[in-house]
Amino acid sequence: MKVLKVIVGLIALLGLGMFVMSTIFERIEPGEIGVKQYMWGSGGYVEQDHEPGFHWGVSGVHKWHRLDRRTHFLTFTELAAQSGRSKRYGNAQEELPLAIRTSDNNQVSVDVTVTYRIIENEAWKLVAKGLKADYKQRVAETVKGKLRDELANLNTESFYNTEERLQLISQIMPKLETEVAKLFVKPEEILIRAVRFPKTYEEELQNKQLTQQLTELAKSQRKVEDALKITGKIEKETEAKEKESRAEWDKRLQDASSSNNVEVATVIAQADIYDNQIRPQADAEYEELVAEGQLALDMAQALRDELRNEALDSLGGRILQARDAAENLSFESVTLNSNDPNVPSVIEIDKLVDLLVGED
Repeated sequence: MKVLKVIVGLIALLGLGMFVMSTIFERIEPGEIGVKQYMWGSGGYVEQDHEPGFHWGVSGVHKWHRLDRRTHFLTFTELAAQSGRSKRYGNAQEELPLAIRTSDNNQVSVDVTVTYRIIENEAWKLVAKGLKADYKQRVAETVKGKLRDELANLNTESFYNTEERLQLISQIMPKLETEVAKLFVKPEEILIRAVRFPKTYEEELQNKQLTQQLTELAKSQRKVEDALKITGKIEKETEAKEKESRAEWDKRLQDASSSNNVEVATVIAQADIYDNQIRPQADAEYEELVAEGQLALDMAQALRDELRNEALDSLGGRILQARDAAENLSFESVTLNSNDPNVPSVIEIDKLVDLLVGED
């Protein structure tokens, strides 16, 4: 029970706190401007705009006024003419299109959008002047009158000339800013969205515009043709220069090639002369050296044979030959008389040599 009582007490205390907060504080939303008014005493307004958030204000003592902080859109459009009345929703407002008589006495209907905002820290002045309820309508009337006066300075052709329209709007903006500043608002942009002439004149105007466009097209084509002529001339000059340069370089190449061919022929001729002179000498020297070498070899061979013959003709040579002959003798069969002591044995080489050569 005690816990339940504590919870109930806390809830009651919280509710009481929220009630007290709601009676002594006022919440201004992000898209709003707050203006505080005193309801007692001499009354009056707090001379400042209150930003979004919570602000002190006692219910019954203070009164809060809320104005739209966002950009306002004021549009004069044919859509309003079709519905037959003005429309206002949120920060947007639609009015009938502007009916204007041009400086050359033509009737024209214009759709225009003007954006504006309440001047910073002047919302309290707007409320103090009693304009809170109808400032939007008064701004619409002021803008409408000023635009009609200024746009009437344009002639028919100026309405479909973008540069002239933009120039006029840049001139209108400071004048309009001065006019609506009395209502504590400031214009931001002026946009002409559509221009309509009477049907018969619209057709005539379209034909005129078409003629002008065709004229501009013809001028453009003439410029293109002139540019093509210039381009063709430049192209021909370039081709001529290219041919001239190519011929010059071909001549240089031919001259260089001829010079190189002459130099190459000279080198080849000199090489042939050198070959014809030096090669026979070299061949003769080669043959001579080969002959001398062969002679030396033959003489060495002869000397070798002579020395060999001399060596073999000596006692030692004969002994060597006899020894070689003895060593190379091959007997299929040997019959020895063992009873004769003078018969040498075949295995006694020295005795066999003496037998073959002689004791001397």
